[in-house]
Amino acid sequence: MPLPLIVRRQRLLARIHRRFQTITEPMRAGDLTFDFTRIADPNRVLDEVAAEEDRLDKLAGKRRDGEELHLPYWAELWDSSLAIIELLAEELSGMGGPPMKSIKKDAISVLDLGCGMGLTGTVAAATGAKVLFADLEADALLFARLNSIAFEKNIRTRRLNWQTARLAEQFDLIIGADILYDKTQWPFLEPFWRGHLRAGGTVLLGEPGRQTGELFLEWIKNHPWRVSQHKKTVPTRTAPIRLLELTAA
Repeated sequence: MPLPLIVRRQRLLARIHRRFQTITEPMRAGDLTFDFTRIADPNRVLDEVAAEEDRLDKLAGKRRDGEELHLPYWAELWDSSLAIIELLAEELSGMGGPPMKSIKKDAISVLDLGCGMGLTGTVAAATGAKVLFADLEADALLFARLNSIAFEKNIRTRRLNWQTARLAEQFDLIIGADILYDKTQWPFLEPFWRGHLRAGGTVLLGEPGRQTGELFLEWIKNHPWRVSQHKKTVPTRTAPIRLLELTAA
């Protein structure tokens, strides 16, 4: 007999608490209200990663060139994700809002790419979408599983490096909250989107107004996409978040 939901949640939280301190607080998106568990102090996690990197360098007796440092960007709850969940709550629940060609009333397939702690994918799953959480970091996927556990029939998780990995499936909607900050990643992201988006689907990106966001809009013109823009305000900042919708040209 499967363990009760509350027991499975407690076990996941216990695994997380072996390494991280957390805070759980109510989150709202449209008419949806749910509890969301996140890292209590993202800066502390960053400091710990940096300290571990220094320790390994000292053991090696030199800077370990070529070793990839996995900075814990996933541990931060980015403003872009707050804007995306508002749009998702409107569109997936049929409340209206800016048109998104991939959004239908029936269940859609969603890839939450670089999912972090799982906020955007959790909202999508809560409205009935079938969601795959994907992130480079296993710790992020633990949080995503925890936060979406009430909708676990609608979710899967996958550790994934978008630079090298390919999935044997495509999606109606690919979500990326604040994944455009590093322009060296664009040549990897763009073919990944093309390879994993179903015909008529949408890539939905949240971008908080960085200079790289402007550069991306110029860069993507040389690739086979149509781009539309919307803006949404969030309570954590004065300037609105820019939401970019990419559809295949």
